[in-house]
Amino acid sequence: MKAKPLVAGAVALAMAAAVQLGGASAAFAAGPASSPSDNSAHGGAVLDDVHNVPTTAVKGNVTFIDNVRGVSGYSALNFINYKKYGYDFMFANGTGGLAVWSLKDPKHPALVSKITAAELRLPGDTQDRFWEGENMTVDPKRKLVFLTRDPRGFGGTVSTGQSGVYIVDVKNPWKPEVVTFHPIPAGHTATCINDCKYLWSVGPANTGTPGQDPSWKGVPVRVTDIHDIKHPYTFDQAVDLGRHDGVTDYVHSVDVDKNGIAWASGEGGVRGYWTQGRHYDPVLKRNRVATAYDPVPYAGGTVVATNPAGTEFFDFFDHNAYHNTEKVRGFDKGELLYITNENITTCSQAGEFKIASLKGSYDGEGWRSTPENPFRLDLISHWSPWGKEGSATTGSCSAHWFTVNGNIVAQGWYGQGTRFIDVSDPRNPTQVGYFRVPAGEGVTGGSASAVYWHNGLVYVADYNRGVDVLRFDGKLAGKPDDKICWNSCDK
Repeated sequence: MKAKPLVAGAVALAMAAAVQLGGASAAFAAGPASSPSDNSAHGGAVLDDVHNVPTTAVKGNVTFIDNVRGVSGYSALNFINYKKYGYDFMFANGTGGLAVWSLKDPKHPALVSKITAAELRLPGDTQDRFWEGENMTVDPKRKLVFLTRDPRGFGGTVSTGQSGVYIVDVKNPWKPEVVTFHPIPAGHTATCINDCKYLWSVGPANTGTPGQDPSWKGVPVRVTDIHDIKHPYTFDQAVDLGRHDGVTDYVHSVDVDKNGIAWASGEGGVRGYWTQGRHYDPVLKRNRVATAYDPVPYAGGTVVATNPAGTEFFDFFDHNAYHNTEKVRGFDKGELLYITNENITTCSQAGEFKIASLKGSYDGEGWRSTPENPFRLDLISHWSPWGKEGSATTGSCSAHWFTVNGNIVAQGWYGQGTRFIDVSDPRNPTQVGYFRVPAGEGVTGGSASAVYWHNGLVYVADYNRGVDVLRFDGKLAGKPDDKICWNSCDK
């Protein structure tokens, strides 16, 4: 089933963007044979106060290995393996644009190319600031990177800016090329769906973004068919409506679990959907075929507020989630959701990491919740660095993006740095390692956005520092998985 493009003039805008964008900036190496050594690309192994960690750095049960820079303001990372080269490449985006590193030496990433924010400007843009591409998604088969454009980027606002997605061909990582820009009335984050044949774009919070129903309090899921990357099209019908006790609200991110269920997180909780195959629909009370543009509800809902000292918006703002498909210590297989509650406020009251149970939500309860008869998931536990070893006491503090390896959650916490949390006992999350770089001694303090397990190492996207490379020295239990796919496991 095809749909008419949602945004009028989309083809013309995309063509204009393609003309203006052209290709990426010159790569730092012509190709595999002539690429520089890793040391020359990242400044070598010399410890200094620009690329590395001062003596006052706070760290525990973690080994710092390296720090690399590329553009600026990194919010997200992702990884693609290139069999013809025999190693992976790492992609990062942030306010400065896109940067690409070779992981031939995974401990010391080598910067090989970039696309700057200036090269991503569209006609009418007034600033060279990409915003920010959180939760960057990639297609490892077709070798594509998707840069999600928030309407607030490049000098825009939620009511005046252009949202959408840049599709970047990285078959040659030394020479990334923008295929097209496709306008979508959603653009804070995006996630590949159904083997990256569709894209779910979501957010931001304010409904001033063109193309929104005025009754909505935030932007829900917009579905784009990307079978043909030169001619993507967006469906008219949005997904995940009525998510906040019956009100359509801000969807912030989508994460696909190992069973292919897409979990939409945002204001009003986390709800999971089947996006392919035949399944029982607990809302319609019948079996039907799920698609990316007409998914079947699975389970989920809103968790009780863990931070009543915060604002009303952030009390129920679930930033991102991970569905644990395994059986964990007394809990049923697939029962647990790990959730970020984001609330950027004082460190003592900042957003937390939460664990919730899906029990009682498999019959569509989260889709029937109303203010008069609210449905809430059971909260198993919640955790914050506040008062723990290595805690910051001032600055910007909140839970942010995390990834999971076995029993260990590795999570970015802005000024609280990277935290390693043992969730073997879901009722008692315990810190077992941390890495925080405070400002001082001429060193820029860290602001960790997102943390990624990858092939035995940990890579941190930091708004201030670039990318830190770490090794976790603690014990991994459960079912460790070094070949983890972020942010979509249905590849």
